[in-house]
Amino acid sequence: MSSSIRLPTTSDSFTIRQLDAKVIQLREYIRNSKRNSSTEVGITIGSKDTLNAANVAMMLKGINRTLMKYINSFHASKISENPVATTRKPTTKPSIDMVNDYYPFVDFKFVFPEISPNVETTPEIFMMVLVNSGAKGDEFRKRREVIRQTWRNRSNCEQRKALGDERMKNLRWLLVFVVGKARPGTNDDELNMAEARQHNDMLIGNITDNYINNVVKFYMGQVWASKFDIKYTMKTDDDVYVRIPRVLEYLVNSKFPRPFYGGWSKGGTGVSRKIGVKWAVSWKYFGEVNFPKFNAGAFFILSSDLLNRLFNYVYIRKPFHTDDAYVAVAMRDLGVNVTTIVSFSVRPDMSEFIHKAEDCEILRLDGFGHSMDPESTRFLHNRLKTLACGSMHLQC
Repeated sequence: MSSSIRLPTTSDSFTIRQLDAKVIQLREYIRNSKRNSSTEVGITIGSKDTLNAANVAMMLKGINRTLMKYINSFHASKISENPVATTRKPTTKPSIDMVNDYYPFVDFKFVFPEISPNVETTPEIFMMVLVNSGAKGDEFRKRREVIRQTWRNRSNCEQRKALGDERMKNLRWLLVFVVGKARPGTNDDELNMAEARQHNDMLIGNITDNYINNVVKFYMGQVWASKFDIKYTMKTDDDVYVRIPRVLEYLVNSKFPRPFYGGWSKGGTGVSRKIGVKWAVSWKYFGEVNFPKFNAGAFFILSSDLLNRLFNYVYIRKPFHTDDAYVAVAMRDLGVNVTTIVSFSVRPDMSEFIHKAEDCEILRLDGFGHSMDPESTRFLHNRLKTLACGSMHLQC
């Protein structure tokens, strides 16, 4: 018996079903060849060569390897043309395990700033205002500069009024900006260091300045502040406006509460587990569905008696990157209640709100956040100067 079969070449065009039929035909042919070992078998691959059946067995492995290579290549090309054509499940596991991995991973360590302000010797600083700011680009330098010119400026009208109040005139406060290091290949770090020398109001630490390291920056500021004789720290961001004399007045009227954890509060916030989401936190960091009630990172106040407890807490729970939520979990676990400061407001449209709000709505607020650009900050500053220190006497 003599027969022949032609192997497909890469120039042939088959559907997957037709190709599978060719495979079946070849395998049937090979089985027949093995049963008839004395038969001459003709196998055509491009040109026609006649082989003895005794040599067929030697070629079968090579033929099968060639055939399977072709089939795999054919299937891969069809799948790339039409990914929906396959229902095969991926065999590789996801690179991130949201249950058992620390995601996003924070390489937490206590960092003391390489550059810090020279502070006059004083028996007491009532409140240290720690403003988280960015290291990369002119945008953050502009934000810091407008804060220096507006709500940090000690000559503004509300600051002057506070000096006439016997309860507050001796309450000293200090504002510093907390910054990390910029990416290599830029001159941002040199510009930031020159800025620090000029204004004497910056903490610069050896921390890669990105969102993942926010909690590292937070702790750097708190550790530095703790070396002074302070009563409170206030953590803020550089896109907010704070009426500091009014915050001091709030603490005086509250009779200097301790322990104290206060700010703009929100509760029932679900923990995002979606990879790539800015605020996502894996189960290994925090194994609950919702965060406890917490004060937003735009501005919150801590009494100094909580700082050492907060420092020790990092050995109980590894810090994750969303610093405001992490502090809230720590306070909950340490048995500290959340205090809502009703004069603080956080809203995504704050820049628009300060232009449209009624005068009394503006005057009742002491903290405005967030997403305040420099122009909006100046506008609000001028508006408050007119409302709070002008000749108008509003009955709100």
